[in-house]
Amino acid sequence: MSARLPGPLALALVAALSVGLTGCNAGRNDTPVDPMEGRGSQDASGSGGQDLGPRPPGSHLTGKVVAPEGTLPISGALVYITSVPPAPIPDGVYCDKCVHLPEGTAYTLTKPDGSFELEAGLGSAYLVVQKGAFRRVRTISLQSGVQPVPAALTTLPAITDKAAGDDVPKIAVVLGAWDPIELVLARMGLKATITKDLFGKAQVLVKDAPAFAIYGAHYLGEPTPYPSSITLLTDPKEISKYHIVFIPCSGSVYNGDDPSAPRCSGVYAYDARVKTTLNEFVQKGGRLYASDWSYEYVRQVFPGALSWRGEATPIGSACMNGGGDQIVTGKDAGLEAWLSAQTQSLGSVKDAWTVLTSVNPVASVDPDGKPVRTTPKVWVQAQGAPVSASLQHGCGRVLYTTYHTQPTAQTNDPLSPQALTLLYLILEVGVCIDPPIIG
Repeated sequence: MSARLPGPLALALVAALSVGLTGCNAGRNDTPVDPMEGRGSQDASGSGGQDLGPRPPGSHLTGKVVAPEGTLPISGALVYITSVPPAPIPDGVYCDKCVHLPEGTAYTLTKPDGSFELEAGLGSAYLVVQKGAFRRVRTISLQSGVQPVPAALTTLPAITDKAAGDDVPKIAVVLGAWDPIELVLARMGLKATITKDLFGKAQVLVKDAPAFAIYGAHYLGEPTPYPSSITLLTDPKEISKYHIVFIPCSGSVYNGDDPSAPRCSGVYAYDARVKTTLNEFVQKGGRLYASDWSYEYVRQVFPGALSWRGEATPIGSACMNGGGDQIVTGKDAGLEAWLSAQTQSLGSVKDAWTVLTSVNPVASVDPDGKPVRTTPKVWVQAQGAPVSASLQHGCGRVLYTTYHTQPTAQTNDPLSPQALTLLYLILEVGVCIDPPIIG
């Protein structure tokens, strides 16, 4: 085995990567603009497609929202003008029911290429740029006429700095054997240092990842300020510190002689507390991501929502041989538009060592805890079957992919199309769970 208006979190890769922190500039002596002077809308012009007639003198903001690394466009990011700093984003897991914008607020959502245009008033104000729990808040002096917004104001932050107005979702990564999600987070610009191991393979050590927490160890004795991964997965107090938890592909090939035995082992923590801890984390608003052989964290905790080829009672029964390329036969329209804006295309997925056969309606609860039936959303299909799907449960979401974040053989390479796809999905499942709230 070689993002509807994004709310405070929704959270997390990034919503997720929401599916997700103060973001205020308290103590400044700026004279704020009245946001009612702006003309808010969900289209790029701020007019909602209506003829508003002569407009009072104001600013016409233009800009582009990008990921922390400075170039990757952020689609569907919320950009708005306000006279007061936004309310703090809670430090731990919570139910994100979207940003409440007063009627008349100047706002827009970014296009697939990250670009935006926004009509606003004049004077000093706060500019808020947000996708899930990624949020940057800065003061801006609104001038009459076309006003390009500096990139420094519209680049999502690399690390939380509440005093500066920067928020990043609190992320925990369970170190996987085969799927280094920590590398993808670092390459998207979250503050982390990429080094190489003794074999020249790229890695992000615990001590080199100030923007997110890594549970587990790359090598025996690696120093870490965090408890073990089993503590994260079984202790509600520990996991409640986070907005997003990643459980990437892990485990070992089964080498026994019993043909009826599971094909892989070490892919799930058997502790009975895992099910209740993860279920409650998601229901409260957490975002959970699992990939490939770590599928049991979806199958066991949210049974029936997804079906895998070969699944049976034993843990690891749906692990497959192969992992070769699978031709993509369908994808979400928003994802397709985002990739196209970067001249990228997801033609195939690599390193898929499990196979989904279907997504299924299951009994769940809505954000208010009331019983509902819900069916997972399919984001990507390959060879006619789902390979990436998400499930809403309570206030949170679960995202699963049959394939690795970044193909194992491409660990040292720039982000592949399937890694870019995961970045998009992390951000989409990290956004808030309600419809837009205006007025």
